[in-house]
Amino acid sequence: MYESISALGVINTAMLVVTRIPTHRNERRSILTLVRDTFGGYSLEGPFEGAWVADDGQVYEETSYRLEVLVPPERVGEARELFTRMGKQLGQRAIYFEVREAGEIIDLD
Repeated sequence: MYESISALGVINTAMLVVTRIPTHRNERRSILTLVRDTFGGYSLEGPFEGAWVADDGQVYEETSYRLEVLVPPERVGEARELFTRMGKQLGQRAIYFEVREAGEIIDLD
């Protein structure tokens, strides 16, 4: 997808943490295929155990997964929009979205 690092400049890592990854193989595959086709790849990690407290005081202890994509700075908003739609589709109450700067793809060919 990318020709060279110099063509990319700074790459941002956009990360989504979700708790409701579909267990049905076809549904999971369709979501991951959409992410792959939109951003050229992804990493799915987990499961991870964690907890958070909502504004209303409700405590959520849950298992979550981390989905990461590498995007150039001008596509961070697009990643946020897609991840927000995915969270709603999966019935999430909230999602954790993080952007880190200065990631890099090193072409070894």
